[in-house]
Amino acid sequence: MASNEDTLSEVLRLLQLEGCVYFHRDFWSPWAMEIGATGFAQFHAVTQGDCVFEVDGVAHRALAGDVLLFPRSEPHVLADQNGRTALPGSTVMQSFAGDAPYFASGERATKLICGHYAYRGELRHPLLDQLPEVVHVRSQRLSPDLTASGNGKASHSLGAVLSVLTQEMTDRGPGVTSVIERLAEVLLIQTLRAYLTQTDRPHGFLAGLADPRLARAVAEIHRRPEADLSLENLAQTAGMSRSAFAAQFKAVVGMAPIDYLTKWRMLKAGELLGAAALPLVEIAERVGYGSDVAFSRAFRREFNASPREYQRRLHTGL
Repeated sequence: MASNEDTLSEVLRLLQLEGCVYFHRDFWSPWAMEIGATGFAQFHAVTQGDCVFEVDGVAHRALAGDVLLFPRSEPHVLADQNGRTALPGSTVMQSFAGDAPYFASGERATKLICGHYAYRGELRHPLLDQLPEVVHVRSQRLSPDLTASGNGKASHSLGAVLSVLTQEMTDRGPGVTSVIERLAEVLLIQTLRAYLTQTDRPHGFLAGLADPRLARAVAEIHRRPEADLSLENLAQTAGMSRSAFAAQFKAVVGMAPIDYLTKWRMLKAGELLGAAALPLVEIAERVGYGSDVAFSRAFRREFNASPREYQRRLHTGL
């Protein structure tokens, strides 16, 4: 059951998101590495010093405490300064396991935590699609006042997660791998929260969750995808008129309420098809369709495959 507070958690669970941390280490100048499209959401946290990151030929600077998230695996370069010749990231990582790691000495050190998030790519939720190609959470834009604003809370939480993650990677105590993986997933949530506070004009699914009225409607969709939900009763849940709700939802979330209802139903159906051998009519009922024929038509529009074709592709990889 989804509440306003855990709708985001439910989306991340459906995407089967898993965090992986590669390393926490010093990069001594001069240095540069190029990260290609891996199919994973890449992330980097600057814990000491600073660096530049280049996306689509445009360079930006990241300072200590900043977090970079590339939600759709956008190729990018990390370096101590712009204009460096970059080595492939895979080559750099392979060198760390040997006796002659790259960038192990030099003039000035930048310390980075780098890793990725794996998720089910066939279940495309607006959460990831609506994020920019790089989410840059800037530590200096977050208020140090932990009580005065949401910004302060975001600063405290994100900084606390980075601090604990850094300590775990240094101490390497029992169960450290599991702890680091869980902390990486918490880091993602805190990064998204902080990004929302830093965005001048929040837009998309995250912004919808930040609007209490829209969040109630989204939570209702998540809580009862099998119900006969209409624009009118979703507007009532939000405490708004039908027209005002429809306009506000479209303006903030980026899609009509009924379109999001259909999207969530299809994502839930995709999850059910991958997890259990249920009769098609039962899956249809669980996501609000009175007949498997109507369900199959809607499913094909979303996934460009029939439910059984989709299920077979999941199980065989073909």
